[in-house]
Amino acid sequence: MDDVIGFLTVEQWLALLRIGIGLWWAKSVLHKPLRQFVSGQMVNWTVALADNHPVPAFGRMIKGLVAPNASWFPYLILTGETAVAIGLIFGFLTPISLIAAILLNLNYLTLAGVRPKDITINKAYQCEQGQNWNMIIAQIALLFTGSWFVWSVDSLLGLFGA
Repeated sequence: MDDVIGFLTVEQWLALLRIGIGLWWAKSVLHKPLRQFVSGQMVNWTVALADNHPVPAFGRMIKGLVAPNASWFPYLILTGETAVAIGLIFGFLTPISLIAAILLNLNYLTLAGVRPKDITINKAYQCEQGQNWNMIIAQIALLFTGSWFVWSVDSLLGLFGA
């Protein structure tokens, strides 16, 4: 495809965006205080958000999913975010990584991106909205534009029509 502003092709710009979003997911994992995160911080915050969710049925569902699985659920989140980061940075199984990323962002948006009944639980809920919506929109664009066509393991292996 044609160069954009005489520098990179559209596919290369898409690959840069894909890699950048993958790096954001890696940063999401790395900025967490891992010991605290897996030893209760993540579950406690999630349960507090669920208890104060403006849609009580949704809050009960989330609490019922997370609280009984407190020993392994934080590891599931860390594994998912790490897998998405690796998939996007290296362009490996990119469409699957993008779908997983979209689902993660939608989950975060529906739990932490709504105003809790007790605002002290999550004063930054509007920041969660902006961050997650921006990620979702970019990831959808990458999914529908074939961001794995260049600079990716997918293109090297000929996966997904690359």
